[in-house]
Amino acid sequence: MKKWIAILLLLFPTFVFSQKTKEIKDEQTLEVYNVLKSDQSIRHGDYQKFSFSGKLLAKGRYNNGQKEGVWDYYDYRSNLIQQYDYSINEFVFLKNTDKDKVFKVVEGDSVVDKKLDRPPLFLDGEVMMMENIFRNIRYPGEARDNGVSGKVIISFIVGKDGKTCNHKVAKGIGYGCDEEALRVVREIPDNWSPGLLNGEAVSVQFIMPVQFKIQ
Repeated sequence: MKKWIAILLLLFPTFVFSQKTKEIKDEQTLEVYNVLKSDQSIRHGDYQKFSFSGKLLAKGRYNNGQKEGVWDYYDYRSNLIQQYDYSINEFVFLKNTDKDKVFKVVEGDSVVDKKLDRPPLFLDGEVMMMENIFRNIRYPGEARDNGVSGKVIISFIVGKDGKTCNHKVAKGIGYGCDEEALRVVREIPDNWSPGLLNGEAVSVQFIMPVQFKIQ
């Protein structure tokens, strides 16, 4: 009898955590993922994100709406650029960390140019961040009517806690483009790992170009 009780106890977690899922193929966001049949707002199971050309940009797994384990992120040529392990909240692979690049570190009221151990990194990868902008941006009617195109530069700070603040237009082109660029950059999820200097998290000023081009 005790033997059967022990077997049932071992199997109990499987019964609890084995939940029925439904696969979703979103043609708008180019995502393939699974949701719980009991609550389709909760992602549960394998996830993949693709580019417009069909290249894999990200893959990983959800557990009851939370990312778990190692997630892989790729560039537009399907080269692996970073891996993040959500079980331990650490990067396990980074292709390029810009160690020789100088960044603007915020120290009190001052901004100082310094080389970092590691720059601020968007956990989902730079390509996924740009995809977020491409999907949400709208070309201002005033700019389109006047044939205005160009690049708007947005600056913001990635704090020691990975949260962003102080979003500003560093260089604009007018005709509604500055406001639209500021809006979409502000809507990027606060999903950052802060910059590191001498092993410690630091606040860093980040520059984000947003391109407007009439097709």
